[in-house]
Amino acid sequence: MSRPVVVVSMGIWSPYGRGVDAFWNGLVNMQPGRKSITRMDVSHWAFRTKSAAGIEQFPGDASGDDLCAHEIMRQVVADVLEGSAAPAGDLSPYDVGLCLGSSHGGATGRYVSYLKTPANEPIDPSLIATNTWLSSAAFHSDLAVLLGAQGPSAMISTACASGTSSIGVAWDWIRQGRAKRVFAGGYGYFSDIPVTGFNILRLVGKEGCHPFDVNRDGMMLGDGFALVVLEDEELARRRGANIIARVAGYSAINEAYHPTSPDPSGDTALRAMWNALGRSEERLASLGYINAHGTGTVANDIAELTAIERLLAQRSGGAPVPVSSTKGHHGHSLGATGSVEFVATLLALERGSIPATLGLENPEAGFPNICLVRGASVKKEIRTALSNSFAFGGNAAAIAIERAD
Repeated sequence: MSRPVVVVSMGIWSPYGRGVDAFWNGLVNMQPGRKSITRMDVSHWAFRTKSAAGIEQFPGDASGDDLCAHEIMRQVVADVLEGSAAPAGDLSPYDVGLCLGSSHGGATGRYVSYLKTPANEPIDPSLIATNTWLSSAAFHSDLAVLLGAQGPSAMISTACASGTSSIGVAWDWIRQGRAKRVFAGGYGYFSDIPVTGFNILRLVGKEGCHPFDVNRDGMMLGDGFALVVLEDEELARRRGANIIARVAGYSAINEAYHPTSPDPSGDTALRAMWNALGRSEERLASLGYINAHGTGTVANDIAELTAIERLLAQRSGGAPVPVSSTKGHHGHSLGATGSVEFVATLLALERGSIPATLGLENPEAGFPNICLVRGASVKKEIRTALSNSFAFGGNAAAIAIERAD
């Protein structure tokens, strides 16, 4: 018998700064995270854009290509530990897990900075292990030491679905009884290779990101570091933890369609959302918000809207369901974006407000069951919500949350 799982804490470092309040204020006040790119040279004619949603205030001396992602994650860890109010030593360390998701993770920027190091200056090899490569055992184990996590451990890299899948895998560990508390999330820092690559693919917007707008022309890269604490619900209630939401379900499947383009039918995205809802008509009927992947690219947005419309058409009546993408605010942090948007979805449920889609002025038509939220946030009590991540390689992931009262 599977065990119910709840979220008891969340932490984030976004282009708006450190903390959930800064992040939420940026979303509901429609503050653009877009800034000029200064951490690399983008003067070449091949770059379609010279802006992104980057983090400008870094801890310590870290900045630009010298960003220490490790130090930012350490501070996000400190925030979630404070928020979870879990007493030290209340669990065996073998009952505490760690699951992180990323894709590039910022490694390439640090690598490039090493190449620029003068020959007579030494390079500390330990920095390569702890501060760069996302799958590094040293990086992962250092965070595990901070968290006292000697239980299940994994690093997820399923392109831009990594952040969502890290939380979904953590949920699965707890419900199966393999762990009682898991720290899960993702991190991403744009650097030379992703910026160059997405410009070559012509997938970045010239003037920011405009999800679901008929005039959209591409995505906007961004930085993001997000972490949540999942816990066995019985344990959380017994210790009087602050329960933010219950994780209702998760699904990760593959379209097996194309390396970069989504299946325009929306079949796999539809199945991912329906599976995350537990294939429950009751849960579908209570669905009050969908935080869409919404990259602002022509093909991805239409495929996702098609899938969402097909999902919502299965309901028996009811008003159109609010849908928004927050990528126009904080950008696309690649492997971290699912975790960043999961935090946005948690906050929408917790605070009873749905953030609007920044950059959406002329919405796509022809989706009668969808209410695309634009212009300003909307006050709404949410019972059930979905957070979507539909990534390169056909990686489709969705996670559902619900009120736990």
